[in-house]
Amino acid sequence: MAKLLDIKLLARLGTLRQLEIFLHVAEAGSVSRAAETLNLTQPSVSIQVKKLSDVIGLPLYEVIGKKLKLTEAGRKVEEAGKEIFKAVGRLDNEINNLKGLQSGTLSISVVTTSKYFMPYVMAPFCELYPGVEVELNIGNRSNSMERLNKNLDDLYIFSKLPESLDIVSYPFLPNPIAVVASKKHELANKKKLRWDDIRDVRFIMREAGSDSLFSVNNYLKENNYKMTDVMTIQSNEAIKHAVMANMGISIISAYTLSNADTDGIVQLDVEGFPLISQWEVVHMKEKKLSLVAQKFLDFTLNNGRNLLPMKKIERNVQSAIDGKWGS
Repeated sequence: MAKLLDIKLLARLGTLRQLEIFLHVAEAGSVSRAAETLNLTQPSVSIQVKKLSDVIGLPLYEVIGKKLKLTEAGRKVEEAGKEIFKAVGRLDNEINNLKGLQSGTLSISVVTTSKYFMPYVMAPFCELYPGVEVELNIGNRSNSMERLNKNLDDLYIFSKLPESLDIVSYPFLPNPIAVVASKKHELANKKKLRWDDIRDVRFIMREAGSDSLFSVNNYLKENNYKMTDVMTIQSNEAIKHAVMANMGISIISAYTLSNADTDGIVQLDVEGFPLISQWEVVHMKEKKLSLVAQKFLDFTLNNGRNLLPMKKIERNVQSAIDGKWGS
C-alpha cells in the first residue's frame, strides 16, 4: 500500500470521468464528435480534457491542419486509460457475478437492419432482469467492425461474418436480401430477369460500410457484375420510400420490407436472388463473457425465436426465397 500511495499522480489525477472523456476524444479524433457521442457540449468536453492535461502537466493533443493529433503524453494517457477501464470493467463483472443478475451492464453492438428484430428479444430480457443496464450501439457494418476490433462490447450482431478475426459465432436467424422495385416500375411484372436486365437501372443503396451492401458487393464481385448508376441513402426507411416513389430499385434485407408501409414495393424475379445469409451473434474468442452477457446470449439463442413474430418473419423469408414477396 505504501508504494501505491507514493505514486503522486494518483493524488492529483482527475476523475475517471475526465479520463473517459479524453478516451472518447482520442477515439473520435475530434472534440466535437466526442461531444456528440457523449451528449455533452463541445466546451464541456474541452474543459474536462484541459483539466486532465493540467494535472498531467503536458498537453494531451494538438491540432494540425484542423486535425487532432495526440501528443506523446496523450498516447501514453490513452494507453494507460484503456488499461484502467479494462480493469474497472473486470471488477464490475466480478462484482455483478457475485450479486447474480441483480445488476450489471450489457453492451451490444448491432448493424442497422437488426434493429427490426432485436427489441423483441431485449425487452423481455430487461423485464426479466430489471437491474441490468443495456447499452445498445447501432451502426453500419464498418462501425460495428471497428468496435469488434477494439473489443468494446460484449456481443455483436452481423449478417455476414467478419473475416480474419478470431471470433465465436452463433447462428440466429436467416436473412434474405432481395431485389425490390416500385409496383409502378417497368420491371415490376417481368419474370426471369438476369443481371444484364437490371445493371443499367438506377440502384438506391446504403452507404459504403453497411452490412447489406457488403453482402451485395461480395456477390457482384464473385460474379463480375457491376451497378452503373447508384444513388446512396444512409437510411433503410428512406430507401423504402424512394423505391416506392419509383426513383429506382434496391437490394435490401427482407426484414426491412416486413412493415406495413411497403405496400407499394414488389420483389423482382432476378436470377441469383435473394441472397441468403444468417444473422449471427458474435464475440471475440478470447472474450470472457460476464454473467450478464452469457445470460443474454443463452436467453437469445434459447428464447429468441419464441419472442419474435416468427410466423410473419418466416412467411416473409419464404416469400423472398420463392420470389413472391410483395406480389
